Amino acid sequence: MGLYLEQVSDFITHLGSKNHTIDEILSHMVLRVFRPLDASSIFLFELSSEGTVESIARSGASFLARNRYSDSYDLRDAIPINDCIKSRKSVWINTLPLWPKEYVFLNSIAYTDPEKSFICFPIEKAGTPVAAIGIFCMPELSPTTELDSFLRAIGSVFSLHVYQQEAMSAVQVGTKTQRTDSPTRNVINKLNERQELILKLISEGRTNYNISELLGYSESTIRQETIRIYAYLQCTSREEASIIYKKHHAENSGA
Repeated sequence: MGLYLEQVSDFITHLGSKNHTIDEILSHMVLRVFRPLDASSIFLFELSSEGTVESIARSGASFLARNRYSDSYDLRDAIPINDCIKSRKSVWINTLPLWPKEYVFLNSIAYTDPEKSFICFPIEKAGTPVAAIGIFCMPELSPTTELDSFLRAIGSVFSLHVYQQEAMSAVQVGTKTQRTDSPTRNVINKLNERQELILKLISEGRTNYNISELLGYSESTIRQETIRIYAYLQCTSREEASIIYKKHHAENSGA
């Protein structure tokens, strides 16, 4: 990633200079961070608990491009953003104006812009995909290990900055209550790795369908694992399970 260390360093410095809005951050990314890729526009899509991806902000897009595509998609829709979130990997397309044939919806929309490439990469919080950033670039770009490392680094910096305040607030709320009742540590430790991840996603308000799409298991498998989780935790609802998990998280954070 040697060629892109300057961009990563500049991004960190920029984020630390003052409080920026999401729009300001995206504008800096397209103008400065992704200048070596000749990026023309950037989009941020966030994953909702209802199993949709929603356009949160964008920068650099033309008026026509803003109105050409939807601001909301079902997680089941065949679009690069969804593939990126589900696989937790960057998705590269360098065949524009033609999209790969599996993206039927995108191919149904006339593409007249000059960009040759579209790249999207996942944004994670605590190991869970929560969003994806997409950039349109003028040249035809092929994926390389160095470029992929660059995108992952930028994604990590973005996640730490944008979601840090939310994460810190959650820890602070949990810490205030952790002394009142702490039977959770040993209970959570009874869960296997997959069950604990499912419980974490439940605590974020995600549905069984949404969790199945994220983890690549059938909805039936998620439902069965949820029942086992309830049994271990001795609870009967997602709300109760969420409270137990958040209390456990607070205890571990304060340990």
